[in-house]
Amino acid sequence: AAHGRSARRRARQSGGKTMRFNSQASAVATKPEEDDDSDDDIEIDGPMCSIWLDDGNAVVNEELLAAPWAGLIDKVTTMSGSIVRRCTKGAKQVATLGPKSASQENIERLFLCGVDVFRLNFSHGSAEEKTGLVERIRNIESKYMHPICILADMQGPKQRCGKFETDEGVVLKTGQTFRFDLDSTPGTTERCMLPHPEILLALQPGKSLLLDDGKLKMRVVRSGCMWEGKEMMLESSDGRPSPDVEKCPPFIECEVLVGGALSANKGVNTPDVILPISPITPKDRKDILFACKADVDWIALSFVQKHQDMQELRELINSAGGCKPKILAKVEKPSAVQDLDMILEVSDGVMVARGDLGVEMNPEEVPFVQKEMISKAHMYGKPVIVATQMLESMISCPTPTRAECSDVANAILDGCDAVMLSGETAVGKYSAECVEMQRRVIQSAERSDKPWKEDKVMFRSDEHRRVKLPTAIPEQSDSLVAAAAHLADDVRAKAIVCFTVTGATVMRLAQLRPNVPIIAACPCLETARWLSMQIGRAHV
Repeated sequence: AAHGRSARRRARQSGGKTMRFNSQASAVATKPEEDDDSDDDIEIDGPMCSIWLDDGNAVVNEELLAAPWAGLIDKVTTMSGSIVRRCTKGAKQVATLGPKSASQENIERLFLCGVDVFRLNFSHGSAEEKTGLVERIRNIESKYMHPICILADMQGPKQRCGKFETDEGVVLKTGQTFRFDLDSTPGTTERCMLPHPEILLALQPGKSLLLDDGKLKMRVVRSGCMWEGKEMMLESSDGRPSPDVEKCPPFIECEVLVGGALSANKGVNTPDVILPISPITPKDRKDILFACKADVDWIALSFVQKHQDMQELRELINSAGGCKPKILAKVEKPSAVQDLDMILEVSDGVMVARGDLGVEMNPEEVPFVQKEMISKAHMYGKPVIVATQMLESMISCPTPTRAECSDVANAILDGCDAVMLSGETAVGKYSAECVEMQRRVIQSAERSDKPWKEDKVMFRSDEHRRVKLPTAIPEQSDSLVAAAAHLADDVRAKAIVCFTVTGATVMRLAQLRPNVPIIAACPCLETARWLSMQIGRAHV
């Protein structure tokens, strides 16, 4: 691997410091960021893309091409006649690894079918298992000389109710009263333990609870605490005789608005309350420290409530040592939607986590929140992922529903940077088929040239859709990438070649949504990896 400084020098020598254009141009080249001009500005640690300049084994071998699933591969024949993995789609594909896709063979299969980003779900599995997954992904990356992005998804503070007297749980009737407390005695039809005192303290009369992914709904009617063996009803949390939850354990009494079966360890959601807790649990802290040393490219934080949560994550990563992954906010609570602008300011990207978001707010509002999030992410120049139940039926069925195809296509037409598969690839029977089907929908949506598709290039002078420019990019680079995008459209260029070290210019260029592919030429493999989640057909 070449040293970072010499790698930058080669990038400048090959890219040049000037731009040359002609009417027959097949590509438009942009100058590297202003920060790239000095040898003393940016030191690059880690592997360099130059290790791939030599001949390697990037071709898909004959054995794989003869496999029964070979028709699913996203492949193209080069001028020399070799078959390699193609990369022509703009929006990227994120696939979750799980029990059905954790082997080297299955990861390679998903990659060849079109996956750009592999998601590691830290809600399940051990650190040793995650280490093995990272190693297998990097082996495939090296084999095909193609940067692969790894997203580490933290579990977050998932609140759950306690156990019941029977494994089947209980059946709650609409209209009855049900109590949550800190008593570890197995639950009955009248009460159960909620081992989260912060929830019991935060919930006041009139607030709502959702259980088992919204299947049951309750409203708090009374709140109180136990004091010296007696129950006390409280007007507010200020009336507690002691702040110690062990001496004065809180409880709430709820009216069941929507009844149903409730069993042990079911999730509890509080849609209209901002809990006074950090979304970074002790388990998450250990996982984040592990991820920083495990060669991942993005860390996603679950159940973000406010922008300060992302600032806390950034501080933890900066103090962890090792690599410094980009941070992604999973927006799945109404409070995060309300604080979206500030969350976008302090994050590197966002995810529309429609699962819990659809539980904590009215389902009919989620499609419009999705569109708002994508639009605002464009304005701030941050990548956005749309996730959850995109091809859910393909977990057990080889073909999707028409509604699922429409869902994926609409996310692409809205302008998302990536679409994600969860259980479809983690535990599904048809993981490769899911990736191939999703890729086909993406390519079909991106080929579409219909009246409802807006002009994708946005400029500072556009008063109707003013772009919030990333503050880290100099004004000269803003003008440069805008001119490159406009010129590429005018001369009908085949691509825009963007020389970059940090990836900032590529991010700014992708924000403008040019009508041609972006080819990102960078000397740093780490930059190439995290850019693999950026829209714009950015070949790195």
